[in-house]
Amino acid sequence: MAYIGQPVPSTVISISQLKVSDGKSVEVTVPAGTGVTAGDFYVLDGFFGAVLKTIKAENNTNGETVALQIENCEYISSQIDTKQTFAKGADLYFDTSKKVLTDQKVAGYLVGKVTVAKDAANTIQFIRTPAVAVTA
Repeated sequence: MAYIGQPVPSTVISISQLKVSDGKSVEVTVPAGTGVTAGDFYVLDGFFGAVLKTIKAENNTNGETVALQIENCEYISSQIDTKQTFAKGADLYFDTSKKVLTDQKVAGYLVGKVTVAKDAANTIQFIRTPAVAVTA
């Protein structure tokens, strides 16, 4: 920062607004006629994350907007394909057609790595990584 008597000339450039948010969530649109459940994972507007508000399909006539949590952190979920193993360290994908997490490469998104293997209650823990589109 420049100050009076500074031995080397400098220019101060004031940037009033560069950062918009912390990037932990994004506002997305739930397509008209579609419902979502708070806490479940979805791909909406090209983003993978957990919705933070329940919207009933019958009430969604124009396409409502919701906050989608996209933070890269550890999550717990039972929204899985229960036929799969989900071993610790396995790559984790989101199957966009079935709307479930799977440890099998599918058409959809690579979303993270399993940190705690599937338990008796069919839940897993995983670390989310930045969304990457995958083709099967």
